Amino acid sequence: MFQTLLDSHFVVSCRNMKRPTLEDASRVSREIPRYVDERVPFGKVSPRTKITSLTQLREGDHLMEESPLGYWHHFIVEKVRPNYVWRIHKTGDEQTGKRSLLAGDSAIKAEVVRDKFVLEPWAVVYRVEYPNVDVKGKVYSDRAVVRRARRRLGERNYNALLSNCEHFCVECKTGNTISYQVYDFFWSMARLVMIVLNGIFGITFFVICESTGLVANTTVVLIGLLLSFLIGLLQDILSIIFLVFRADRARTQGHVTPVDAERFKAKRVTPVVLGFVGGIGGAVLGYYHIPVPLFGYFTGAFFGNFVWQALGLMFGRWIATFL
Repeated sequence: MFQTLLDSHFVVSCRNMKRPTLEDASRVSREIPRYVDERVPFGKVSPRTKITSLTQLREGDHLMEESPLGYWHHFIVEKVRPNYVWRIHKTGDEQTGKRSLLAGDSAIKAEVVRDKFVLEPWAVVYRVEYPNVDVKGKVYSDRAVVRRARRRLGERNYNALLSNCEHFCVECKTGNTISYQVYDFFWSMARLVMIVLNGIFGITFFVICESTGLVANTTVVLIGLLLSFLIGLLQDILSIIFLVFRADRARTQGHVTPVDAERFKAKRVTPVVLGFVGGIGGAVLGYYHIPVPLFGYFTGAFFGNFVWQALGLMFGRWIATFL
């Protein structure tokens, strides 16, 4: 009797359960991009406005200037003058930044300084925008941003991963310490870690198959190389799809112009493509020139991917300038 009641209750519950509809599926598909924007920092394209004239600037602006090597240097505008601006930023030598590279003690590699910035015709400069939705409504006024930056003049607690120029600017603007460049760096390192794991998988696969005598050694090597190639290809295809999605998402939200969205795609996809090509080239060289072929294959793939991914940052910047 009791079991009958349970069964009838279960049947009634199933009947009352709302079945998923096309409208539910559509709502979920709309929520996924928003969830990615809020929860996934990797590959994020922050809202920005391209700067072509000093008349566009105001005190307290957070600017980012692209370097020839492809990374961004961030600074806070303190005062705007007709031909230049006074800026406050975390850097090394006031003119060249060499001290940040040559100093032996990491705690004094860089400091917060004030110097002049001239907008050169060839410079790629953006103002980072802070819509309330992105920083939960906490954005300091322009004067407060300048005051917060001035209070930190002379500060020397530099750390490339925890306290760099972008951390400094975002903290002056919002009180938060965020660097999307650091997230992108970890993204690149994660891709290299996947190559290492791929190599461990391939070598383990080879050892198991050889010790059990399942297939001939040549066949094992070919299968291992094919699997590693397919895994790497799938990884990079997913990376490219994700990066293109982030750029298109920023464009549809009005955070960047359509032209800038295409530039970001070129700049971010190029290292992935070149890293993959470099990994294949390094794998071939390692396979034929290192005494242990399988070990040489994965060692060459790792270093080839690393070197060409770094070069891809520069090539991507140059390609983006022509779009």
